Amino acid sequence: MNKNVFLLLGITIGLILIFLGIFNNQKLDRTQSNIVALVNDHPILQSDLDLALNALAMNKENSITPEQVRLVLERLIDEQLLLQRGVELNLPQNSNPIRKMIINSMVDSILSENNDFQITDDVLIEFYTENIAFFLPPKELRLKKLFIKFGTIGEDENRLDIIREMLIDGEDFDEVSLLKGDQFLPEIPDTYLPERKLLDYLDPLLVKNAFNLRDGQITSEIETSNGYNFLYLVDSKKGEALPFIEMNEKVKAEYIRRSDERALTNYLKWLRERYSVIYDEKFNE
Repeated sequence: MNKNVFLLLGITIGLILIFLGIFNNQKLDRTQSNIVALVNDHPILQSDLDLALNALAMNKENSITPEQVRLVLERLIDEQLLLQRGVELNLPQNSNPIRKMIINSMVDSILSENNDFQITDDVLIEFYTENIAFFLPPKELRLKKLFIKFGTIGEDENRLDIIREMLIDGEDFDEVSLLKGDQFLPEIPDTYLPERKLLDYLDPLLVKNAFNLRDGQITSEIETSNGYNFLYLVDSKKGEALPFIEMNEKVKAEYIRRSDERALTNYLKWLRERYSVIYDEKFNE
């Protein structure tokens, strides 16, 4: 890593640490034993120097010399100078990459604190029971289709009128399809299928319409790219709840997701109460 990249990385990390409250803004007494240098009254700690020296030692076979220790210290001072200049230039607001990195680090910090606890099975079982509808497997449909491929306008209208009349008169859907419909591939299996499987056999528009049907209902013709389609929802079934032991990981992931969402919402609410937010007049109407 060259010097410019190394220093830029130092600036970025330093700015993040500032906005996470890791650096103390108070002036420190330069006589404290753990401070090896002060840069504009900001400390460089012995622990910072030790960390940098340990990283250097990993890439060296021989012991580190006093001259190298001095060089590492000067590098830390350079980074602190660039860091303070970055804050002075308001880089957290003026640099999109740095701003995004700070925001992401803040979110990670908030969520990390929120997840610093043990989630017991009792808590998850209660959550699963209270939200059982959310965890139910998706609805499945047993569906049939009657297909008419495009012909001339006159032919299409005549065929559609005949099919509509037969279906309205209550004739069997399969018989009407056999007598008046066209063959299509792939055929829909005569079994219950979830949405993701129906998409293997039907145009997405048809699948969307199918899930709006009641059991036993037949649609009017629906036009797709290759013809007209009538759908018949034979019946449907809702998924049955699975035992908690089979859903444990999914329930835990959803519990954590909602907990994180609440934590972030509450933190942002606290920030809005702490800081002033003034809207332009057009947003107050």
